[in-house]
Amino acid sequence: MATSTPQTLSSRRVALIMGQDLAYNREVMRGVQAYAHSKTGWVIRDGPLARYVLKPLREWKPDGIIAHLYDRKIADELVALGVPMVNTTSTLADLDVPLVEADHLAVGRMAAEYFLSRGFRNFGFFGSAHAGFSRDREEGFRDALAKKGFSLTSCYAEYLPRPLAGVSWVNVDDRVRAWLNELPKPVAILSSNDVPSRELADICQQLELAVPDQVALLGVDNDELECNLATPPLSSIVIPSQRIGYEAAEAIDRLMSGEALRQTRNYLPPVRVATRFSTDTLAIEDADLRVALAYIRSHAHLPIDVEAVHEHAAVSRRMLERKFREQLGRTVLDEIRRARIELAKQLLIETDLAMPAIAKRAGFSGARRLAVVFREEETITPTEFRESVRRRNGLSHSET
Repeated sequence: MATSTPQTLSSRRVALIMGQDLAYNREVMRGVQAYAHSKTGWVIRDGPLARYVLKPLREWKPDGIIAHLYDRKIADELVALGVPMVNTTSTLADLDVPLVEADHLAVGRMAAEYFLSRGFRNFGFFGSAHAGFSRDREEGFRDALAKKGFSLTSCYAEYLPRPLAGVSWVNVDDRVRAWLNELPKPVAILSSNDVPSRELADICQQLELAVPDQVALLGVDNDELECNLATPPLSSIVIPSQRIGYEAAEAIDRLMSGEALRQTRNYLPPVRVATRFSTDTLAIEDADLRVALAYIRSHAHLPIDVEAVHEHAAVSRRMLERKFREQLGRTVLDEIRRARIELAKQLLIETDLAMPAIAKRAGFSGARRLAVVFREEETITPTEFRESVRRRNGLSHSET
């Protein structure tokens, strides 16, 4: 860590101890910097969570620390400094440091809803058996599936920022290969992060298991480098990393000012699933349903109705409705509405289009109809949804 000029009375020295090797940390740091722009006199230095950083950190005498605390020994040494500190990872679940993090139970629930909507009936989880965030993601995934009558098979390997010393890569690979081979197919697998998901993609390729048709893979963090290095590119759950950084900075500001925090555990909900090729499939055995669902998804932006769907599927309306209810738990019209809402969500998140344009591109007759259906399905308006996602996925225009 670099040293700085002598501190003035109005300045605040804030150390970011998290490193830049993870995309999550880089996004958190952007959020911290955005908050710092609104303050006068903040001086920020950063370094990795490593023992060699401790000496220059002590010499620098920070007023506050924001850290990615995944190593117990170094975390204890940082706590011993007696400096206000905020943590940005629940890897060490029992650590008594104020925390700003993603809601990992909600991450697991989002994964379950996503895979169930694609017709999957077999599920796996791959991640750390020890890291708090991984255990919570698994728990949320398992519980949401159980409520729908499904079970989950897990396989564990430690994918932390710094791998555990002495862990055999060969043994881990052999164990994961055996697990993948034994899983009933097609199977949907949630990984604790994008890194282990990419590892699964590599092993599937070696085992000649087709992704996504036999094994659908979903990671977490939406690290674009990791996701696009994989073959095929990986789908991933987007978490509000920049917002986590912003709120962590707001919390450390309060602590440095001697104020108490309103809450010492602040969990922010995940944003959405970024779909890439690794989950771009429908795990439906029934040929009529597959045809109907594929038609709805590819034509949701057009003024299609139930009649058009059953005519395309070449099956009677009564028979198709029965299959939808028995196998998916919803009607054909429900599925058309759901597909249009998902398309509208994507447009609300990824574009600045006005509501009339979004309505037209998402297959609605107009902005008023979009608002009515959206509120019925999501309990909020499209505008409220867009603003909430922007707050969760980063920063509003007034904060940048």
